[in-house]
Amino acid sequence: MANPAPHEATEPSINICRRWLAIDAEQRRLQLEWGTLEGWLITHRSWYKLTLAQQAEIPEGARLSEIDARLDVLEVEGHALLKTMRPKPARSVEAVIANLSVAARLIFEEDHPEAHGLITRAVRDLTAFSGGK
Repeated sequence: MANPAPHEATEPSINICRRWLAIDAEQRRLQLEWGTLEGWLITHRSWYKLTLAQQAEIPEGARLSEIDARLDVLEVEGHALLKTMRPKPARSVEAVIANLSVAARLIFEEDHPEAHGLITRAVRDLTAFSGGK
């Protein structure tokens, strides 16, 4: 792994944002997997007509439980990271980009398309102005 840039060594907020974004990406991937698997179970196993004991016997049902457990862990970690992102002055353009990247994931495009668009554009603009760092 390459040595971190000087601002990254002194500005942990960038790494906190990167970790939060990784958690968010994993959560979204797991939610999609959960939905696909649930649909399959409903279609092929009449999932919600089964008793809990019958559901426990189906291997794909165990995967749903694994996903739920992992999502619970990610939820707790993600909230803890958000708490550490208290409003403090950024020390670099990269930190501003990292914070805005998190904000873009927190504001759903479907709910607030204008705000989401402004934030994602600001991330692109700042990245371009900073030389793509």
